[in-house]
Parts: sequence; C-alpha cells; structure tokens
Amino acid sequence: MLTENLKWSVYLPKMACNKQGESVNCQNGFTLVELIIGFGIVGIISVLIASPYFSFFRLFLNQFTAVDVAGQNRLALDEIVNQIRQSETVLSSSTICDGYYSSLDSLVVSLWPLDESGKPYQYTTYKDQIIYQRNPSDNSKLIKITCTQPGLSSRNRGTETISSDISKLEFNFDRVPPNTNIVTVTVGNTRIYDNKTHTVVQSADAALRNK
Repeated sequence: MLTENLKWSVYLPKMACNKQGESVNCQNGFTLVELIIGFGIVGIISVLIASPYFSFFRLFLNQFTAVDVAGQNRLALDEIVNQIRQSETVLSSSTICDGYYSSLDSLVVSLWPLDESGKPYQYTTYKDQIIYQRNPSDNSKLIKITCTQPGLSSRNRGTETISSDISKLEFNFDRVPPNTNIVTVTVGNTRIYDNKTHTVVQSADAALRNK
C-alpha cells in the first residue's frame, strides 16, 4: 500500500484521488499558491509588453498637443492679419457696438459692407466694424465680434470663437487710431499636457489697405 501511494505521488502530482471500494476517482487541480504565482507571472509579462505601447501613446499625444497648439496660433494670427489688410481704418472705438475700444489687448477695424450677393461695396458714410479681443468670460479664447447695421450690409452680425488656448494677445500701432497705418499683432497659445507646457508665440505686421 505504501508503494502504491508513492507511485501516485511521483507520477500524478496534480491529481487528487478518492478511493471508493474497487474504483479510484482522480481529478486534476491546482493549489491556491500555484494560481497566485501563475497570475503574478502573467501580470508581470503583460506590464512588460504593454509598457512600450503606453510610452509611445504618451509621446504621440504630446506631439499631437504641440501640433494643435501651433495650429491654433497660426489660425488666430492669420485671421487677424488678413482682416486688418482688408480693412479701411483702425477705429479708436466702435460706433455701432458700444463698449469696445482699440488698445493693447483689443482691436476695432472698419471695412466696407457687403451687398446682397456678398460682395463689398463702398458706402459713403457707413462701414461694418469688427472687434478682436479675448473672451471676458474665458480669457483662453479669442473672439471676433462683427457689428453691422441691418439693411445696409449682408455680413453676419454676432460673436464667434476664433482660437482657444490663448495666453497672449497684443496690438501695437505705428500711429494712434484712427491714423494707424500698420498694426503689429502678437498672439500666444499655451496648453499643458502630461505635465509638459506647450507654448507658441508669433508676431506679424499688417498694413491697412490703401495706406
């Protein structure tokens, strides 16, 4: 009997046997310690395999953030510069929408109104006006405010967001408005991702038409 038990322990280390009469009922199984060790090894291997992918994903998101911030900056700068070049005058204050003034952090320009077909036309006494400034309720957004006189221009009146993540917005004038000929526009965008700060600051000079 002792010899028979030794054989089972040597050749069937993973079998639990119950002897009932003349039959033997054996079932395969693992101990709790073996299961814990097995899961631990699988977990370590999974972490080692996944770690490079997580690092690559974080690098990709950081690069994407940097590109997006640069794109937001370029969009804001191009929008303002192109609008200045199409404008007639830099105004000291808006005569259509109250409470807006040209200053270091705000710009008010006038331009020809649009006819029903959307083409600009020269009106003797009236011009549309556009204001650029940071949103008072959210300084991280650059807004464009379009002021028009109903019935005299088909240009859409209202406020729209031009760019986000704005950290700097400056307007410098070669002469005091409304005698300004050239406006130097400086726009900065900043975003923090994964404890890294991505900042882009650019400046450009824009001359008004016919000046």
